[in-house]
Amino acid sequence: MVKIVESIWHLLLHMQRVILVICSLLLALGLGLTVIMRYILKIDLFGLEELIVIPAFWLYFIGASFGTYKKSHISAELVSVYIKSKKVKIYIEFLTSLVTTILCFIVSYWSIQFFVWSFLSGAKSSAWKIPQYIPHSAILVGFLLMSLYFIVQFISKSKELVALYK
Repeated sequence: MVKIVESIWHLLLHMQRVILVICSLLLALGLGLTVIMRYILKIDLFGLEELIVIPAFWLYFIGASFGTYKKSHISAELVSVYIKSKKVKIYIEFLTSLVTTILCFIVSYWSIQFFVWSFLSGAKSSAWKIPQYIPHSAILVGFLLMSLYFIVQFISKSKELVALYK
């Protein structure tokens, strides 16, 4: 069972890396095409921005989830600077992890509602008629992955807290 979970975990991380690379390349290509067409060839491809938005959303939200996994997301952590007691640090880190997880669940719930609304509304982009739920799905996937990683981090902090009393 553990091997299956580890395999799924590694596959998930691999897929995120692949998505990040592909989206980065697509954005560079799209922006490069925009510059070449607009400023060199003096041609404006109407709606190219609509196409660029899709990999931009995926890059941003998968990048955020991958940053959460790597624990390299933005944080205002000043505990280690001012507090020297290991026990107090673990308590504060546990509390921070709990609050972060709860907040991520709330935002994940909102992202589900937003995606469903986007899907049901039938909204499409003006030029290419791309359904808006396509870029919006990145928000949903990103926050669900962030929630997963924050749960894992919360469990880890919980184990650290329990270990204080053993």
